Amino acid sequence: MSTHRRAVTTFIVLWTIAVSAVILAALQSAAWRGAAAGREAVARSRAKWAARAGVEAQIAALTFSTINPDPNSAFAVRDELARAASGSLGGATFTVAHDTRTGRVEGAADAHAKLNINILSRDSMLLLPYMDETIADSILDWIDGDDEPNDLGAELGQYLSLKHGYMPRNAPLRSLGELELVLGVRPEYVRGEDWNQNNLLDPNEDDGNLTWPPDNPDGKLDGEWSRLLTAVSEDGGLAASGLARLDLTLAEVEEIQKRLQVDAQQAQAIADAALTVTSMADFIRTPLRDLVPQGATLLSGRRTSTLQNLTNDQLALLLDETTLGDPIPPRSGKLNINTCDDEVIEYLAEISPGVADALILERNARAGGFSNLIDLLNVPAITNEVLASLYDLIDVRSNVYVVTSRGRDEGTGVEVEIVATIDRSTLPIVVREIVIR
Repeated sequence: MSTHRRAVTTFIVLWTIAVSAVILAALQSAAWRGAAAGREAVARSRAKWAARAGVEAQIAALTFSTINPDPNSAFAVRDELARAASGSLGGATFTVAHDTRTGRVEGAADAHAKLNINILSRDSMLLLPYMDETIADSILDWIDGDDEPNDLGAELGQYLSLKHGYMPRNAPLRSLGELELVLGVRPEYVRGEDWNQNNLLDPNEDDGNLTWPPDNPDGKLDGEWSRLLTAVSEDGGLAASGLARLDLTLAEVEEIQKRLQVDAQQAQAIADAALTVTSMADFIRTPLRDLVPQGATLLSGRRTSTLQNLTNDQLALLLDETTLGDPIPPRSGKLNINTCDDEVIEYLAEISPGVADALILERNARAGGFSNLIDLLNVPAITNEVLASLYDLIDVRSNVYVVTSRGRDEGTGVEVEIVATIDRSTLPIVVREIVIR
């Protein structure tokens, strides 16, 4: 074999070896990447199911509290949720928490601890930071069912005239994020530092201006409107006892008598009054005897002269256990004065500063909070008339909670976050929205 031929043969052999080595290295690299991706996928799956386990743990805790209500503590639900706020699941762990102005709290966030934007008055809106009359009127126009703009508001024509036009809802907001579609509302007004709206202070939300969003690196979550407002709380639901509410417009007198621990004449008077009153607040504002004209004959044939007014305990049961019809769609939720921050009450224009201070003072003096709305009559500044005027705005119980659950794979540190909105107005509890990140 000639020298030239041997050189060519040697080159081909070396080239083949080099190519084989490259191919082998590529195969090994692809296999490693595939294995790494597989490991990450498995880790993410473990973290995801751990986060979902956190949501289910909160649902179980809320179900237990609904079926077994504690009449002596308005904070029993909060405590039960906190006890179910952490756990482990097959190589992964979960934690459920939310941040408030004063720090981190274990368990789901109470949606009723915030003001529902859908029932907020214009005067209350104007107390919010960054708010002006134009934005307030535009929000009211977005929520109302007509196409007639308020003095400074915006309706269909203004939205369709935008470069990328769209239609206003003309119905209650379904989420707080929807506020950003209202003319004049900027995202930073709604979100503040809580840019991803998960109710937690994330690292990028506590680093000054290093990463988006701009924030104050003080270790506290400033959510601007989102710390004060919600759109997901819902009124009504089950009674304080955990039973279905008794509809006074349909109930038999015997049912009313048994459920409310009243006598037969009182039960009949309540049934009669339910046919004429427009709100449960009328029972707070007006004594039972005055709801039935003096000297009139009850449907039972008895005279009102011997009718006894409801005691405060009976009135509390009336508000806790009954309803006047079943509103469709359900009404937006009231503010839970047991669980809301002191600051939130200050943004409810219908409560004067003096009444707000007295209310907060009485609430903080009660270890178990307010057990029912009639307990508020113990606040010196609150009369039956004042309480009746606030009936459509405040409550002492909550139906809707927002669960922020983080699952973490113990081997890799991979995390998955689930934010779920859960509603206990009915049983079984309903998951109304779920977001996985």
